[in-house]
Amino acid sequence: MKAHDNIFDKIMLAIGVLLLVLFWIQFPAMPTVDEHHYASYTSASPDIAHTSKWTYLKPDKGLSARQVVSIQLHALQQNDPADSGVITLFNFSSPSNRAYLGPLKHFRLMVREPAYRPILNFKSYKTGQLVVAGKNAYQLVVIETPDGQREAFMFILTKQRRGTYKDCWMTEGIARMEEVHFTSNL
Repeated sequence: MKAHDNIFDKIMLAIGVLLLVLFWIQFPAMPTVDEHHYASYTSASPDIAHTSKWTYLKPDKGLSARQVVSIQLHALQQNDPADSGVITLFNFSSPSNRAYLGPLKHFRLMVREPAYRPILNFKSYKTGQLVVAGKNAYQLVVIETPDGQREAFMFILTKQRRGTYKDCWMTEGIARMEEVHFTSNL
């Protein structure tokens, strides 16, 4: 009987080690500043500073509307095969926008539709003046695609009034602008 208990203990130890290795492989490593798709940002408040992988970035009360747009643009510009940029965009979507967009899986497909595909892995961008009107903010962004085309998008943000994200700027929507004559001010 002791021989069976000894064998059972060894099997259980092997299974435990195997599970530990699987969990170690499954979970991502902690972010480091040296990685390409990591972001650093600070706010006006001296106690708020972040360095994180795009997919780990979340809304924060200390972020201004301009910083929220900037974080999303940098994440989308450096979107990777794991869609960390798209996930960041989803993280900063307001609760009402998420209810409209549906789950992340659906959102990832929507971003790849022809109207929004240029916003992924674009070459560069310029922003217009940020307009803040009470709890709403509007930011015009002109991006340059890898093939040299220029596309305009309007980021529409709202400062959340309640819930988990109270007082956080979050994206209510991104509207693709029709072809317009871009000024040199952007």
